[in-house]
Amino acid sequence: MYRYCTRWYKVAPQRVNAAWWDEVLAPLRELESRATGDRINLPFPIESGLHEEMDLESSTRNGFVATRSTLEDMELEMRALSEPLPTNQQAYRNHPLYVLERWLTKYQIIQPKGPPLGFCSGYPVYRRSSVQMLKTKEKWLREGLQVKHNELPAKVLKRTDKQSKVQAHEDDDCEEANFEGTIELYGKWQLEPLLLPRAANGIVPKNERGQVDVWSEKCLPPGTVHLRLPRIFVLAKKLEIDYAPAMVGFEFKNGRSVPVFDGIVVCSEFKDVLLEAYAEEKERQEAEERKRNEREAMSRWYQLLSSIIIRQKLNNCYGSGQLDNPGKMDKLNARDAGEIQSRSQQQVERMEIEQHDVASGSGAQAEEHEHVFLKEYQSFDGESSLLTKQCHCGFSIQVEEF
Repeated sequence: MYRYCTRWYKVAPQRVNAAWWDEVLAPLRELESRATGDRINLPFPIESGLHEEMDLESSTRNGFVATRSTLEDMELEMRALSEPLPTNQQAYRNHPLYVLERWLTKYQIIQPKGPPLGFCSGYPVYRRSSVQMLKTKEKWLREGLQVKHNELPAKVLKRTDKQSKVQAHEDDDCEEANFEGTIELYGKWQLEPLLLPRAANGIVPKNERGQVDVWSEKCLPPGTVHLRLPRIFVLAKKLEIDYAPAMVGFEFKNGRSVPVFDGIVVCSEFKDVLLEAYAEEKERQEAEERKRNEREAMSRWYQLLSSIIIRQKLNNCYGSGQLDNPGKMDKLNARDAGEIQSRSQQQVERMEIEQHDVASGSGAQAEEHEHVFLKEYQSFDGESSLLTKQCHCGFSIQVEEF
């Protein structure tokens, strides 16, 4: 493509991902290499000046056998690398090979800053490969790297009050800024592998906060493991095993960053013991959960069956088997209410007549007679729940029983 395009840096950003494209073309390249027998005639002179057929079976490029297309790709890459410097400053903003220092972000720096390749409008032009990313000490620690002793920061940034809380959380500026409100940035050339004290005698080395910052597996002290299991610290306490809470990051809550803990860090020799104890504890909790669920199920079944039995008893005793038909029950209730009202009215009239007869009789006889209600003269009406008591003199009284 480059032979038809003189400014490849303008076209390259619009192309698809190179790795994906190579993966798509891999089967076709393999078929091509098999068809050509991996032998290529070079029509153009090479450095040695030979014009002979060369066997390139051992030559590979990106895992593929070198063929005519791979050599063509090499030619295009060489032409792209030898592309002249652009004359427009905007072209250096996303140029894959060259860069102007004015287009660097605040977290970038040119290192090593050798002689410039040229100038554009008075600004020096450097290679894009010389651009280094800068990070704070804490962010380098997350990658298992630490700043060398007596190293000065490559760049110092000032925090502005206009910076929003969300951006501060994303950049971790809240935790990594010093008391003067500045952020110290370091480059990769100022770092060395992280050196942590080794665990000894079953004791986990901890920081000043009594925990271990586990940004990644590289941040674990030698001789320790990170166990990401819920409530594993309870078993560690019960077994009297030394451990340290594992702080894995921060989350933004209520306007401030809050540390997030996940699991514990213990010595490697206690890993199997804790895992076995955790499996046994989990099995025991699951058994208790099953028993609790069974008890709740039995209790609910008992309540349901008891309700059914009580309903059936009430239906048999007081509903005459009509509880299952609500419409019919409404009619029966209305009829029973009418019958009870008529019977109560008849009872009132009967009592008035009896009281009149007693009042019209001789007073001496009424005073000397005391009514006696024997059980053989009693009668009970189940429908109206009325008990009728009668004296041998003919006086009767009705009472309602509940």
